[in-house]
Amino acid sequence: MIEITNKLRSPIQLVVRSKKAPKAFTTLNIPGVGKGHNVRVITDESHTEYIDRVEGLGLISTKKIQE
Repeated sequence: MIEITNKLRSPIQLVVRSKKAPKAFTTLNIPGVGKGHNVRVITDESHTEYIDRVEGLGLISTKKIQE
């Protein structure tokens, strides 16, 4: 499992793999820091290169957690 934390005040939209179709993609909206719900947990299979790129820009932080 991967925990994604939004570090900005504004919401952020990420591209992740869909749970329903193996080759499909969907978006994940993470609210900003002020709302208090800026943490999401996704499975390892949903991780994409886009998440790595956004983390490199400093917009989000990721942490691997055990189930």
